[in-house]
Amino acid sequence: MNTLTNDEQPFILIADDDLLIQEVLSTKLERAGFEVIVAGDGEEALRMISERQPDILLLDIKMPGPDGYEICRRLRAAEATRALPILMITAYGGTDYIVKGIEIGADDYITKPFDMEEVLVRVRSLLRMRRIERQLREKESHLARIEVVGQLLVTMAHYINNSLAVISGRAQALKDDNPEQARKLREACFKQTRKISAVLESLEAMAKHMKISTTSYAGMENAMLDIEKEIQERLGEEEDNGE
Repeated sequence: MNTLTNDEQPFILIADDDLLIQEVLSTKLERAGFEVIVAGDGEEALRMISERQPDILLLDIKMPGPDGYEICRRLRAAEATRALPILMITAYGGTDYIVKGIEIGADDYITKPFDMEEVLVRVRSLLRMRRIERQLREKESHLARIEVVGQLLVTMAHYINNSLAVISGRAQALKDDNPEQARKLREACFKQTRKISAVLESLEAMAKHMKISTTSYAGMENAMLDIEKEIQERLGEEEDNGE
């Protein structure tokens, strides 16, 4: 038997008012290594999904309360459940019923009476597709974070390079017998050093706020866009203090 480990045990919700169907599906799926709960009507199914979103929903079309079509519409309209895999179970074998289910957002369908091995194949296929989609989204998110960090580093480099250019230019122009130039060089070194320090302090503050050492990068782009303002504010404070 092809079972799953506890660490990768998917969570399945069966929404069907037929007690026999509930028992047959839940027994077979649990034996295959899935965690399963059941709902006997549309309202109960929606409540359960709001409390804990399943990895996949097995959804009967005809049942009390909101029917399968209406539940599917609501789930697809909500951001949190838009990508939830939905396998519709229907006693109606007509093409019109199947097409309607697919059009409103069902990922797949199976008709009653069904073969449990076929159900397992379809469930595993949908779960595999969901894992692939998640991996792609994570990869895209990672690449986006790299781009944002790259933009941030360009901003930091701009400030630091400008400061170093001022210091270097002043130093190269300095003549040994010109005390005034030496004084200006000291002032430029001090001011530009404070500018570099302000850049690094702003970067450190942003890193702490964004918790960059963790996997959370939410809002990082906005922080990157605001960091120039923070640097300017820090530099303004230095100038107000006569530095």
